[in-house]
Amino acid sequence: MTEQKTIPIVEAGQLVPEAGMLILGYMLHPNCERSAQQFTRVLVEETIAKANDPSYQPSAILEKVVDVKVFLHLMLTGHLAQRICANHARTGEPYYKKALFLVSELNATNKTLSGKSIPSSVSTIHENFLKYRAVMHFWAASYYHYPQDDGTILTGVEAITEMLISSSFLGHFLSIAKQFEEMLAEAKPAAHVWSASEPASEIWDWNQFPKMRLKLESPKALEALKSYRSPNKS
Repeated sequence: MTEQKTIPIVEAGQLVPEAGMLILGYMLHPNCERSAQQFTRVLVEETIAKANDPSYQPSAILEKVVDVKVFLHLMLTGHLAQRICANHARTGEPYYKKALFLVSELNATNKTLSGKSIPSSVSTIHENFLKYRAVMHFWAASYYHYPQDDGTILTGVEAITEMLISSSFLGHFLSIAKQFEEMLAEAKPAAHVWSASEPASEIWDWNQFPKMRLKLESPKALEALKSYRSPNKS
C-alpha cells in the first residue's frame, strides 16, 4: 500500500506564497525533506533579492542548487512515467521495460544548449526513476504539453518556471500531476508519494481545468518499437 505524504502548500486555508517553489523543492529532493525545505528558502531569498535589486546577480549558492542538467535528466523520467500511464490506459499493463526502451531510443540524440549529450541510457533513466518515484507524477506533469492562448505550448523547464510565478498555472500543473498520480498508483505504485492534491483542492476546483489527454504513438515511436524485443511482461 502506498503511503501518501503531503507537501505543505496551504496554510490556514490560503495558498502559501512559495507554493510553487515548495513543489519544486520536493521534486528535486524527494528523499530528504530538510533539503527540499532548504532549497525552497534559497529560492525565496533569491526571488526577493532579484525583485528589490536592479543590479541583482545570482548567488553562488543558487548556482549550485539549481542545475539545469538535473532538470533535463528528470524530464526523461517524466517522459517514462507518461508512457507507463499510456501503456496502462491502453492495455491494463504498465510494460515498464518497453516504456524504458522507448524513452531511451527517442531521446538518444538529445543535447544541452551548449551541445553536450544528455545521458539517456536505459540504466540511467531507470536509476533516476527509482530514485525519484515519490515525485514522479510531478515530473510527468512537467513533461506534459500545456497549450497557451497565444497558440504556443509550455512544457519542460518553461512549464516549471511558469508554475513558480503563476498561481493560476500552478493550479493547472497540479491538476495534471494529480491525474498522473492516480494513474501511477494503479499502473506502477510506489512505496510512498509526495502529494499536493489534498491541500490544493482547498484552493482550486479540479473541474475548472481540462482533463489530461494521452497522445497516440508518433510515427517515430512506432518505428523505434520495431526493434524492441520483450524479455518478460513487466
